[in-house]
Amino acid sequence: MRNERLRLKKYLGQHFLKDRNIIRKIVDFIDIKRDDIVIEIGPGGGALTKELIERKPEKLVCVEIDDEMIDYLKDTFRDCSFIEIVKGDAVKFNFSKCGNMIKVVGNLPYNVSTAIIRNLLNYKNILEVAVFMTQKEVAERLVSKKGKEYGYLPALLQNFFEIKKLFDVSPKAFTPPPKVWSTVFEMVPKDFSLDRKELEQFEKFLKKAFSSRRKKLKNTLGAKHPEFSEVLNLRAEDISPEKLYKLFTIISQADKSLNCQK
Repeated sequence: MRNERLRLKKYLGQHFLKDRNIIRKIVDFIDIKRDDIVIEIGPGGGALTKELIERKPEKLVCVEIDDEMIDYLKDTFRDCSFIEIVKGDAVKFNFSKCGNMIKVVGNLPYNVSTAIIRNLLNYKNILEVAVFMTQKEVAERLVSKKGKEYGYLPALLQNFFEIKKLFDVSPKAFTPPPKVWSTVFEMVPKDFSLDRKELEQFEKFLKKAFSSRRKKLKNTLGAKHPEFSEVLNLRAEDISPEKLYKLFTIISQADKSLNCQK
């Protein structure tokens, strides 16, 4: 599928997926129906795109930042009536422009994978499922629930999504082969949402909670709440995403009450 004239750009973290079996497995997990709107992030040389086209969704939107890749994709798939190839940075892309309900897939560039996933959180309410491939280390962090791999981003995302590891991918599946293994994982939205202001506050809270990993939360947050003292005596890395959100709501409510009394 790859045109040899295409030049890989290291600064964009480009590695072309070439293993047809891996490509089919990834697309199988998206479970494409005829009325689906599918968004592919970073189609590159179009190997995954070709498989997506064969599943015949209602609409396929390919978001690509590289002008050379865009020209190649438009030429390669010019006979496909339901594909739209747009230039865009997935870190800042407005997914709501593509439809009311979407399925998202992509072999994400290693250097911006977490930023892309964080942006997708802003569009959680229109997302059916996302299946991504990232560096294995990144995927392991996102699915972790405690310990040194666990941090503010998995604590944030796991309140909104069920994140499940699907399978690992060898460097041999790519051209050129990266120096590390990759992992494919799935994100399915939970029935949980926050308005924009509360989301910003919760994210700020989590960043502070994980800012001094070896300190107990009562010291990191400077918070004293007797009814939650057991949790405050723990480190952030030892507390589930759901309990961290509960702690956030307790502290926020207490702060509001204190401000009202002043």
